[in-house]
Amino acid sequence: MIIRETHVFDPAETFFPVELRPIFLNNSSSVMESKHIYTKLPRHKAVVDIERNNAFSVVTDEYKLITNRYAFELAKDVMEKVFKMTTIEDMVCFNIIMPSKRSFCHIDLIHKSADFSPWEDDKWTAFIRITNSYNRSRRLRYELGFCRWICKNGMIFGDKSIEFSYAHTKKEVENIDRFVHNIGDIRKLETKLIEELTQLKRYHVPEKQMLPILCRAFDIKVTDEVYKKPRRIESLSQMKDQVNKLTEKYFSQMGQHGYAALNVLTDYASRPEGVISQEASINRLQQKANNWMKNFIFSIQDVNFNFEKYVEEYNHTIKIINSL
Repeated sequence: MIIRETHVFDPAETFFPVELRPIFLNNSSSVMESKHIYTKLPRHKAVVDIERNNAFSVVTDEYKLITNRYAFELAKDVMEKVFKMTTIEDMVCFNIIMPSKRSFCHIDLIHKSADFSPWEDDKWTAFIRITNSYNRSRRLRYELGFCRWICKNGMIFGDKSIEFSYAHTKKEVENIDRFVHNIGDIRKLETKLIEELTQLKRYHVPEKQMLPILCRAFDIKVTDEVYKKPRRIESLSQMKDQVNKLTEKYFSQMGQHGYAALNVLTDYASRPEGVISQEASINRLQQKANNWMKNFIFSIQDVNFNFEKYVEEYNHTIKIINSL
């Protein structure tokens, strides 16, 4: 798995050669026959990693192969329109998420000067996430997100995205324009985010409520059956240890409020421990952290809001996790 945290690195790591290859069916009556007879399947092909001679998936002849390289090249047009860039050199790749089998990838691109500060000494920046896959698990997708510079904790604004399902058509260009139109003025989105972060910072969140909040945000529920599952116990213990460390780190640095809680959630989402497939979980968890922020801000507008009721559904889960 590749998960980089440096400011700049080469997206070409995802540009390994891929092609569509014909599929042949063995028509021999027995595997022991000395001479095998193969018939080419008329409507199906395999998506193949040429370097490793590995097939990602089987597709029909209607399938349009979109390579990571092409997805990246298309993103240049997206970046220019969203950030109103003057040169492509202003674009920086600061993160790649790709499993060892290379079946899919996320590539995060930022504009060098597209940063802003909710308050002094706390910079954030907007980024475009490219998602593409060769195993048909994910369509080509561009999403606008925001991350905190100091720790690269990512948040995805899922309602500002548009999917592409095919390439090299006029409609694809129209989709890019729709994507840019949906985003609108990026400075207005930054201002809205600052307002939301300010609301979080003003609201007191007890440190002891962080683990319940995280379980609610990521919908983690555990029953007594977990005691029969050693591997699940191990993963939950890893998660608990990481969350406790992050809680101590952010709450001691920032104070006990919603902004510290958000940083715990986004840090865990960007580097989750105790999950089956880390690289497959990051984007989903980051989106859930974003959803939590919006839902929490809405919830605390109620004058009758209290944490006991807010996390009541997860009390048994917390009891089990703390016992591990």
